[in-house]
Amino acid sequence: ILVVDDNQDICVVVDNLLARGGHTVKTFNNGADAIELAREKEFDLVLCDLAMSGTSGYDVVKELNKLARRPKIGVITGWSEKLKLFDDADVQVDFILKKPFKNAELIKHINGLFV
Repeated sequence: ILVVDDNQDICVVVDNLLARGGHTVKTFNNGADAIELAREKEFDLVLCDLAMSGTSGYDVVKELNKLARRPKIGVITGWSEKLKLFDDADVQVDFILKKPFKNAELIKHINGLFV
């Protein structure tokens, strides 16, 4: 699982939560590096924040949707007004989780993708 959020605290919390569940996790604090790695290595799931400086989460999601083996994509965001951006066919996501979220909510979404 690839986690992309410019807030290091979020990366650490999500990494610890998912690692306890037996997942292998890689975290990045910027979208550009995450896109580069996702092009080189296949991930089953990418969790991405929207509001990041530099390459935005929207741009990350758009690039992930172009991959030959598109990973499942979950967006974690505090922006409710920006969610209409995901109506575009080039920017499809599998779930959207609004911050702040409960750990159980994230686990439920992830488990639902791989049942």
